[in-house]
Amino acid sequence: MCQDIYQLENHLERLTQIRNPVAPNDARGTARSYIRGRMQQYGLKLHLHTFNTTVNINGNPTTVLGENVVGVAKGNDDRGGVLVVGADYDTSMEHHPLEDNGAGVGVMLETARNYMAATNPVSLDQPAPFAALKTVIFVAFDLNTREYGEAEVGQPGSFHFLHQWLWPFLDQSPENLTGVIILDSITRFNQEPKSQFLPSGFEKTFPKAFEHINEGGRKGNFLAAYIRDSPSSQNLSQTFTTSYLMDRKARLVRLEELKVSDGATVNDRVLQTFNHQAQFHFWTFQPSTQPTPLPAILLTDTGIYRQPGTNDSCAVPCSASQFLSRPRRTALTIITTALTNTLLNLQSQRLPTSSSSSSGGENTDGNAAASPLFFMVATFLLPQLVHLLH
Repeated sequence: MCQDIYQLENHLERLTQIRNPVAPNDARGTARSYIRGRMQQYGLKLHLHTFNTTVNINGNPTTVLGENVVGVAKGNDDRGGVLVVGADYDTSMEHHPLEDNGAGVGVMLETARNYMAATNPVSLDQPAPFAALKTVIFVAFDLNTREYGEAEVGQPGSFHFLHQWLWPFLDQSPENLTGVIILDSITRFNQEPKSQFLPSGFEKTFPKAFEHINEGGRKGNFLAAYIRDSPSSQNLSQTFTTSYLMDRKARLVRLEELKVSDGATVNDRVLQTFNHQAQFHFWTFQPSTQPTPLPAILLTDTGIYRQPGTNDSCAVPCSASQFLSRPRRTALTIITTALTNTLLNLQSQRLPTSSSSSSGGENTDGNAAASPLFFMVATFLLPQLVHLLH
């Protein structure tokens, strides 16, 4: 049980090809099978959610069958809110298959592996350091038609997942949802000045972020976290931010919160920066006549609004080892660690150590042996150190 960058590289190696319904191969189906297998291997309860949508094939609107791959880590307390981690696993025909969004899928799978390892005992002699209290759902979305660049397309897989699968799972109650974290394009980082493009009107929608980015020389050196201005979204964002900033390498890829406030000025150019990703369906959810916005965070490098780094060019087909430059490795490990700790903090409970159990009391002395941070250091940093020493 050890997480390291080589596990992540193994995931990405299965996601190097274009995964689109009109692609000449079935890389999309191959990726789907791989994701299924990993979820089952990690101990998640597998659900396959199928749906129909429309894509343009040779200029003709065509109905296509999609399949969202869902892995459920059931909590022990049914009263707890569900937390969802999601990433698109298909691609457009134009975008880099590892940038958009193979790396997001890889981080989701590694987070799932870490969370299941932390909350499930290895044996009777090796109990888990955490107990899963609330349910966590990992989902790989199919057919993000919003990124296909076509006018006449159907709703994407994330839309169908929310309406057809998740809402019934939540008993049609927003109170049963802690929140949703979406990973969509998380590998493009650039330390060069003026490498980050900000569309006209950005300064009105996100005044604080605009000031930070401008003061930094408009460098594309940050991970953007888009959130809605609501208490539930703020709690989810704050927990992730705290986990993220615990990593000393976070200064290399800083976290920038982009808060969409109710009544904020949002023109079409700014809206296009965050309306084609999965979190947007949760923000604008309306199961009936009454809008029911749900808490969701989008983690992204801002995609086409950022110039790639000079040393990050990797033409398709591009192997995972070529793609994973040092900056990308750093960013993905920070995100994976922070995301895992977020799940452990929100959805699980730290169990007392054997020494505290034998003394009849819960461990309250700050012993790091069972903390999320210690778990991630032990299972993530140490294996990399051992690899380097060899």
